[in-house]
Amino acid sequence: MQAFELTAIGGPWGRRLAPRRAWIDELPWDEALPPCVDARQVWTATAFSEYASAAAFAEIAAALLAAGAPIDLVAAAGDFVVDEIVHTELAARVAARLGGAVTLEVDLARLVRPPVAADPLLAAAELVVRTSCVGEALTVPILKLSRRLAGSALVDAAIATIVADESHHAQLGWWFLDWAADRLDDDARAHLGAVAGGAIRAFAPMLGEGGRACAPSHLGTLGCADYDPAFAAAAERAVARPLAARGIVVPAADLAAVGVPPPGA
Repeated sequence: MQAFELTAIGGPWGRRLAPRRAWIDELPWDEALPPCVDARQVWTATAFSEYASAAAFAEIAAALLAAGAPIDLVAAAGDFVVDEIVHTELAARVAARLGGAVTLEVDLARLVRPPVAADPLLAAAELVVRTSCVGEALTVPILKLSRRLAGSALVDAAIATIVADESHHAQLGWWFLDWAADRLDDDARAHLGAVAGGAIRAFAPMLGEGGRACAPSHLGTLGCADYDPAFAAAAERAVARPLAARGIVVPAADLAAVGVPPPGA
């Protein structure tokens, strides 16, 4: 484990990244924000989450290449790495404006859960489902809610830009699954349903009192009264339904673990 820290080497590499991150400097950084420990924790965790997402899309790009996926999907996955790195910087800077990032111990060697499938296509599908179809698809509606309740021009602007990118990141998953549809049999779809279910269930510890304070919701934090029903709705609407439309069924027990009621309830 090590402390999560960000560095940049500059030079030609900084100039290469500069056009993609230039908009960050244009946000209303002069806004006076109240120090908030909970918001600092949320934005520090967001910075690390975005960093881990960069690693996930790097793995996805490599897996798509190994699976012979369309080159435009491969290029998009590779480009999303840059999006996530820029989001990482943005979240770190917001945490700094709220009083400074909190100390976060991380294992950089375990940023991405590796796929278990040996088949290259199914391995790529595991990564795509876990990252795009679950993680990014859930992030979009939660961030939209956070933006509505932010109570800050800076936080509003920061979240707005992240949401715009994450929407594209989620869409990659559905495009990949539609391309791969004829190559996935019933066993593969059942496996992917379990992968999606496990990824959804992993969020269960955040529900209830887990991971939320700073009530009422503001500055990018969400109180459990706002977060929990929004998460359950997103899990059903933004993940389970579009997966089911593609023959990939998320186990009901995994959905129930995050508050999604059974059909007809």
